[in-house]
Formats: sequence, C-alpha cells, structure tokens
Amino acid sequence: MMRPMPSSSPTSAQITAALRAFVAQWFRAGNEHGLEDDTPLVTSGIVDSAGVVEVVEFCEKQWGVAIGDDDVSLQNCNTLRAWTELVQSKLARRRSPPVG
Repeated sequence: MMRPMPSSSPTSAQITAALRAFVAQWFRAGNEHGLEDDTPLVTSGIVDSAGVVEVVEFCEKQWGVAIGDDDVSLQNCNTLRAWTELVQSKLARRRSPPVG
C-alpha cells in the first residue's frame, strides 16, 4: 500500500511520476514505456471506466484530495497531464482559506 505524500505540496513532476507508475503497474503490467504526459489513457483503452475509479481512489489516498463525480470527465481523466492538473487544482483549493 502506498503512503500519502507529506504535507508539503508535491510538484507537478512528482504527481505525474506517481500517476505514471500507478497506471503502468495497474494497467500495463508495470510497463511505463510510451506513457507520456499526453498519452490518451481512456480513449486508447489503456484505462477503462472501472480503471478511472481506481485512479480516483489512488489520487484520493495518495494526496488526500476529494475527487467528486463532477470532476470525472474525459477532459480531466484522459491523460497523465490532465490528472496532474486535476490533483493540483484540488490541492490548491485545499490550501486556500475559505472566501467570505
């Protein structure tokens, strides 16, 4: 089982690397070759809809973010870059003080 990242904010490179390793391990028998930041994951069939749920759970456990149903879209979930941006936006929201 993977441990959550420390409370300091991970860089986009760290997030992408962790996501790449997870996708390679779970969906490609450990093979990271060809998994670029913009490789289509869902539309190419690497990750199916059930796999998207696995990636959501990984992100929630790894970085302590909440990814809601509204966040799960092809725009947010089709590439490692999109996943990284989603996680970063959730981390930024978590760090921001409430407005009002």
